[in-house]
Order: sequence, then C-alpha cells, then structure tokens
Amino acid sequence: MNFVRLALFFPLFHLINGNATKSLWDEDEEEQAQSPILRIHHINIFGDSRYMKAWSHVDDSRTQFGITASLREQLGSNFLTFNIKLRVRASGREVFVTLLQMRDLDLCGFFTEFSKNPMMKYFLHSEMQLSEIIACPVRVGNYTLKNVSAKDIYPQVLQNGTYKFFVEVIEATAEKVFALQVTTDIRVPSAPE
Repeated sequence: MNFVRLALFFPLFHLINGNATKSLWDEDEEEQAQSPILRIHHINIFGDSRYMKAWSHVDDSRTQFGITASLREQLGSNFLTFNIKLRVRASGREVFVTLLQMRDLDLCGFFTEFSKNPMMKYFLHSEMQLSEIIACPVRVGNYTLKNVSAKDIYPQVLQNGTYKFFVEVIEATAEKVFALQVTTDIRVPSAPE
C-alpha cells in the first residue's frame, strides 16, 4: 500500500470503527477547549553534504516550521526510499514507544503519485507552500517547504507527552541522503495527566 493511500486510510479507519468524533484539530467553539496545545521543541535536520545543504526554521509561535534544501547533485538516478517513524513518550513516562513505522517506501513512486493527485498538490501549495512539485529525478536547485504545522504531522488522537516525528531518505547504496526529526511537546487540556 503506497504512502498516500495509507495516509488517507488512517482517518477513514477511525470513522469506520465507529469513532466518528471530530478531530482534536477542529476549530469549532465547543472544541476549542479540547484543542491540543503544542510547542515544537527542536528540529534536527541532516543533508549529506555531497548531495545537499539543508536548513530548518521554527516560527516564533513554535507551532510551525519550514525546510530549505539546496540540492547540489541530482537525485533519483538510483532507487530512492524513505522511512517514516512516529514515537511518543507519554507524560510521566521515561521511555519512547513507536506509534507508527513505515520502511523502504518508494520515494520516486510517491512523487509520481503525488504529482497526479490534484487534491494533494492544492493542499501543499495552499497550506504548506511547497516551492515546486518535486519529481524524480530530483533536479539540482533550491527547494522550500514553508508553514508546516505540527498538527500536519501528528495523528488526530493524541495524549499528553513528547512526540518525535522522523523522516529519512536513503539511496539504493544505503547512504542516508536526508533526515529530519521534529520533537514536539503536546498537551491536550481534557486529557488526564
């Protein structure tokens, strides 16, 4: 199952299983008191210097971030994969547990499907502001992704705690080309401590 279908599957699965409550991110007045309070702690970003230089920026509210990558060498002539992992350390706990892990996803396949999906293109151009649609091979140049809200990378159902979201891109030679880790503290006002 490819990444886009999987990403769309989780909310649908949530509704099918009879849990039709609104997302905590909904902005109805009744739900405002339930909305998670989040703060991006820090972002670690790595771009292999042979291929790129990468930076991240967290806005003053600590709820959104941006990524800039200056690609020095074309990528995608070899097979590219990516891994995603989401971990949480619940409040009062010492150990992080993995909530979601997907490995060896086809990055070029994702770009191909993404470029054919008008809804995804609209979302990334209107909400997150992707500087340009990326396709394989990924050309030399500068790429930016702005206004990424922490709520865009975390699930709808949350508990109080510290969350770590990881993404890494790996070339067929098993070389890590790019890696990103976003660490966020999330507090849900109605959740027990």
